[in-house]
Amino acid sequence: MIRRYREDDLESAAAVFTAAFAAPPWNEEWSVGLSRKRISELMSSPQSIGYVYEDKGCIQAILCGRKLTYLHGPEYVIDEFCVMPELHRSGIGTAVIGYAKDELIKEGVIAMALMTAKGYPSEKFYIKNGFEGNEGMIFMYRVLDNK
Repeated sequence: MIRRYREDDLESAAAVFTAAFAAPPWNEEWSVGLSRKRISELMSSPQSIGYVYEDKGCIQAILCGRKLTYLHGPEYVIDEFCVMPELHRSGIGTAVIGYAKDELIKEGVIAMALMTAKGYPSEKFYIKNGFEGNEGMIFMYRVLDNK
Protein backbone atom coordinates (compact mmCIF):
# COMPACT_ATOMS: atom_id res chain seq x y z
CA MET A 1 0.00 0.00 0.00
CA ILE A 2 1.26 3.48 -0.85
CA ARG A 3 0.07 6.39 1.25
CA ARG A 4 1.02 9.80 2.59
CA TYR A 5 3.76 10.02 5.16
CA ARG A 6 2.57 10.60 8.74
CA GLU A 7 4.53 11.82 11.76
CA ASP A 8 4.24 8.40 13.39
CA ASP A 9 6.16 6.92 10.42
CA LEU A 10 9.39 8.59 11.54
CA GLU A 11 11.04 5.61 13.27
CA SER A 12 10.33 3.18 10.44
CA ALA A 13 11.29 5.75 7.82
CA ALA A 14 14.61 6.35 9.60
CA ALA A 15 15.32 2.61 9.55
CA VAL A 16 14.63 2.46 5.78
CA PHE A 17 16.83 5.50 5.16
CA THR A 18 19.69 4.06 7.24
CA ALA A 19 19.55 0.67 5.49
CA ALA A 20 19.20 2.14 2.00
CA PHE A 21 22.18 4.45 2.26
CA ALA A 22 24.37 1.85 4.01
CA ALA A 23 24.03 -0.40 0.96
CA PRO A 24 25.98 -0.12 -2.31
CA PRO A 25 26.50 2.07 -4.21
CA TRP A 26 26.22 4.69 -1.46
CA ASN A 27 27.95 2.85 1.40
CA GLU A 28 27.24 5.72 3.79
CA GLU A 29 27.33 5.37 7.57
CA TRP A 30 24.08 6.97 8.72
CA SER A 31 23.06 6.19 12.27
CA VAL A 32 19.35 5.71 12.90
CA GLY A 33 19.44 8.83 15.09
CA LEU A 34 20.96 10.98 12.34
CA SER A 35 18.55 9.49 9.79
CA ARG A 36 15.64 10.31 12.12
CA LYS A 37 16.85 13.90 12.41
CA ARG A 38 17.28 14.26 8.61
CA ILE A 39 13.78 12.97 7.85
CA SER A 40 12.24 14.98 10.68
CA GLU A 41 13.83 18.15 9.32
CA LEU A 42 12.75 17.41 5.75
CA MET A 43 9.18 16.68 6.78
CA SER A 44 8.75 19.56 9.26
CA SER A 45 7.74 22.41 6.95
CA PRO A 46 4.15 23.13 5.91
CA GLN A 47 5.26 22.51 2.30
CA SER A 48 6.57 19.01 3.07
CA ILE A 49 4.81 16.09 1.44
CA GLY A 50 6.00 12.53 1.83
CA TYR A 51 4.88 9.10 0.74
CA VAL A 52 5.60 5.62 2.05
CA TYR A 53 5.25 2.12 0.70
CA GLU A 54 3.95 -0.12 3.46
CA ASP A 55 3.60 -3.90 3.36
CA LYS A 56 1.94 -5.74 6.27
CA GLY A 57 2.46 -2.75 8.54
CA CYS A 58 6.15 -2.42 7.65
CA ILE A 59 7.44 0.61 5.74
CA GLN A 60 9.69 -0.46 2.87
CA ALA A 61 10.17 2.82 0.97
CA ILE A 62 10.02 6.55 1.72
CA LEU A 63 9.76 9.62 -0.47
CA CYS A 64 10.35 13.03 1.16
CA GLY A 65 9.83 16.27 -0.69
CA ARG A 66 8.39 19.76 -0.72
CA LYS A 67 5.72 21.46 -2.80
CA LEU A 68 7.25 24.83 -3.72
CA THR A 69 6.08 27.82 -5.70
CA TYR A 70 7.77 28.38 -9.03
CA LEU A 71 7.19 30.72 -11.97
CA HIS A 72 4.62 28.65 -13.89
CA GLY A 73 3.12 26.74 -10.98
CA PRO A 74 3.97 24.56 -8.00
CA GLU A 75 6.77 22.02 -8.26
CA TYR A 76 7.49 19.03 -6.07
CA VAL A 77 11.17 18.91 -5.11
CA ILE A 78 12.28 15.45 -4.04
CA ASP A 79 14.71 15.67 -1.15
CA GLU A 80 15.14 11.97 -0.39
CA PHE A 81 13.78 8.76 -1.88
CA CYS A 82 14.85 5.29 -0.85
CA VAL A 83 13.71 1.70 -0.91
CA MET A 84 14.96 -1.11 1.30
CA PRO A 85 17.99 -2.57 -0.53
CA GLU A 86 16.59 -6.10 -0.74
CA LEU A 87 13.59 -4.71 -2.63
CA HIS A 88 15.51 -2.84 -5.33
CA ARG A 89 14.31 -3.74 -8.83
CA SER A 90 11.00 -5.03 -7.42
CA GLY A 91 8.89 -2.22 -8.91
CA ILE A 92 8.22 -0.55 -5.55
CA GLY A 93 10.20 2.58 -6.43
CA THR A 94 8.37 3.00 -9.73
CA ALA A 95 5.04 2.45 -7.97
CA VAL A 96 5.80 5.11 -5.35
CA ILE A 97 6.92 7.66 -7.97
CA GLY A 98 3.79 6.92 -10.03
CA TYR A 99 1.49 7.25 -7.03
CA ALA A 100 3.13 10.51 -5.97
CA LYS A 101 2.85 11.87 -9.53
CA ASP A 102 -0.86 11.08 -9.70
CA GLU A 103 -1.55 12.61 -6.28
CA LEU A 104 0.51 15.72 -7.00
CA ILE A 105 -1.27 16.30 -10.33
CA LYS A 106 -4.57 16.34 -8.39
CA GLU A 107 -3.05 19.10 -6.22
CA GLY A 108 -2.05 21.20 -9.23
CA VAL A 109 1.67 20.40 -9.17
CA ILE A 110 3.19 20.89 -12.63
CA ALA A 111 6.63 19.25 -12.26
CA MET A 112 8.85 17.08 -10.10
CA ALA A 113 12.53 17.92 -9.60
CA LEU A 114 15.46 16.27 -7.83
CA MET A 115 19.23 15.90 -7.64
CA THR A 116 21.03 12.57 -7.78
CA ALA A 117 24.54 11.33 -8.44
CA LYS A 118 25.56 10.95 -12.08
CA GLY A 119 26.38 7.43 -13.17
CA TYR A 120 24.72 5.76 -10.18
CA PRO A 121 21.78 3.33 -10.49
CA SER A 122 19.51 6.09 -9.17
CA GLU A 123 20.15 8.14 -12.32
CA LYS A 124 18.99 5.25 -14.52
CA PHE A 125 15.95 4.72 -12.28
CA TYR A 126 14.83 8.33 -12.60
CA ILE A 127 15.37 8.38 -16.37
CA LYS A 128 13.31 5.18 -16.63
CA ASN A 129 10.56 6.98 -14.71
CA GLY A 130 10.39 9.99 -17.04
CA PHE A 131 12.89 12.40 -15.49
CA GLU A 132 15.40 14.16 -17.71
CA GLY A 133 18.77 15.73 -17.01
CA ASN A 134 19.22 19.42 -17.62
CA GLU A 135 22.55 20.30 -19.19
CA GLY A 136 21.90 23.98 -18.47
CA MET A 137 21.96 23.41 -14.70
CA ILE A 138 24.87 22.65 -12.42
CA PHE A 139 24.91 21.53 -8.81
CA MET A 140 27.27 23.65 -6.75
CA TYR A 141 28.57 22.94 -3.27
CA ARG A 142 30.85 24.71 -0.82
CA VAL A 143 32.29 23.28 2.37
CA LEU A 144 32.22 25.99 5.03
CA ASP A 145 35.37 26.51 7.01
CA ASN A 146 37.02 29.34 8.90
CA LYS A 147 39.00 30.60 5.90
